[in-house]
Amino acid sequence: MLRHILLSLACAAILPAHAADRIILVGDSTVASGGGYGDYLCRRQRADTTCLNLAKNGRSSGSFRAEGRWDEVQALLRDGAGFHKTYVLMQFGHNDQPGKPGRSTDLVKEYPANLARYVADVKAGGGVPVLVTSLTRRSFRNGYVWNDLAPWASAAREVARSEGVAVLDLNALSLAAVQAMGPENADTLAQPKGAGFDYTHLGPKGGRFFGDMAARELLRLFPALGPLTDPAETSRQAAREHAPADGWAGEQGGTHGGAAAPASALHTVATPAELRSALAAAHEARIIQVRGMLDMADAAKPGLLRIPSNTTLIGLGEDAGLVNASIIVANVSQVVIRNLALSNPCDPDPKWDPQDGPHGNWNSQYDGITVTGSHHVWLDHNSFTDAPRTDGQSPKENGMLKQCHDGALDITAASDFVTVSYNHFALHEKNTLVGASDRATGDEGHLRVTFSNNFFDHVTARTPRVRFGQVHLFNNFHKGSRKHAEYAHEYSVGVAKQARVIIDANAYDIEGARGCGDVLHNPGMSEPGSVLDRGSQLNGKTLADCGFPTDVGWSVPYGYTALPAGDVQPNVMANAGAGHLSRLRPAAR
Repeated sequence: MLRHILLSLACAAILPAHAADRIILVGDSTVASGGGYGDYLCRRQRADTTCLNLAKNGRSSGSFRAEGRWDEVQALLRDGAGFHKTYVLMQFGHNDQPGKPGRSTDLVKEYPANLARYVADVKAGGGVPVLVTSLTRRSFRNGYVWNDLAPWASAAREVARSEGVAVLDLNALSLAAVQAMGPENADTLAQPKGAGFDYTHLGPKGGRFFGDMAARELLRLFPALGPLTDPAETSRQAAREHAPADGWAGEQGGTHGGAAAPASALHTVATPAELRSALAAAHEARIIQVRGMLDMADAAKPGLLRIPSNTTLIGLGEDAGLVNASIIVANVSQVVIRNLALSNPCDPDPKWDPQDGPHGNWNSQYDGITVTGSHHVWLDHNSFTDAPRTDGQSPKENGMLKQCHDGALDITAASDFVTVSYNHFALHEKNTLVGASDRATGDEGHLRVTFSNNFFDHVTARTPRVRFGQVHLFNNFHKGSRKHAEYAHEYSVGVAKQARVIIDANAYDIEGARGCGDVLHNPGMSEPGSVLDRGSQLNGKTLADCGFPTDVGWSVPYGYTALPAGDVQPNVMANAGAGHLSRLRPAAR
């Protein structure tokens, strides 16, 4: 609660001469970060509009108040004098339905009374209440969407009418849209099948679709909130930004990529051929803006994309990315890669190595991004995932899974001054090496890398695995399970040979993890490095008894602000990954 109050007060302190507006979202998981549309609605608002998503998974109109979460909203309303208007959008219904112990409410009396009480509280606090009817589920029966939330939507409309407040009828709007697109297209709005797929919650495409829908309807109800932002324009403005100062990429002159590129070296590409041509052009500096999803396959193999020095590669809008691509940043400097959705490349011909481990193993050769022998690199707001080709789809041969994926991101060969920030790494086994080998003694004194505000989402291991480097990890969120069917958690941070790692307030939410040894681990046979942890939490409790040497021999040379570990999850889930540029942007230089 304190974080949101301080954020609200801080925004008020820097308001322009005319006060800006504020939007507060409350509700259930279809609004909340991670599986709802709320963050996308927020990203469509003007830069001077404060938008807070306080929705929480699994909450009903009764449990949200009973748990004290509504107290936070009321505190914000009391401290809202610096804002012109505060709009409170309230969507409940999914968890008010029968069969949900401790959450469900009576439709005839309790549910409407709860909504009316929320409305009265917002009015008393000087805010503008907006009731939102429940987002439809996307299951079909006999060719028609089964709108099991219709009675709750009707009740919300009736409360809005009787209380004289606005209703954002998302149930009706979403029902019509899903019916029109049909079941096959509607399925694309969910998380990928096999990765938490259901007919209620949303993947990134669904979040964008319904977030845009809700933002447009909110603007229709309250025109003064406009104009809505254009995600593509946000990306264009971000294309000339430098790496922020709160990471190693900001040191020794900083990282600017292609920010100095003239107009003649600004490329917008929408085909694989255009992207390859832009990379090959003779420019001292270049900006390449990717429009849409590009399939970079080279016959049956992933295509290799070599990034020159002084290059910014950025996705336009919220749906840009690459499939069947392996991005190589080799022996260059000044590279920025931002806002791209990347499907980790799959090697069509993995090789069997009988000497790899006690039983042998399959090895693949393509990483999502490889940074090797390079310096001043900023990787920001990208998404990496094995989906739709997850490991569970691979066969077993020689008694082992025929693994077709290599690393998502590897940083090796004395690379230096690298920041990895606000990325979403999901559904992958061996995620990131910092330092490729115990024998790579030339890495000593290099591999200065920052990982900040990244989301490691059901990643088995190596988030990251460090050798030799001076690596700073702060405010990263790790979510996993030691029983996951495809990506069972083994460990998070590998503290390997001569690693010198400083961790500030990481949050580890790992089902089945019992202690520090389950998240900080020396995965090799050599002497472990050292790790200094300050304020991290494992499953809500202080990380303790890690057993590693704590004398890392260096201190962080740049200024940074780390949130308390308890505030890391909502910040990271709201802002990490491709399509999330608009609410968090460093100043251009």
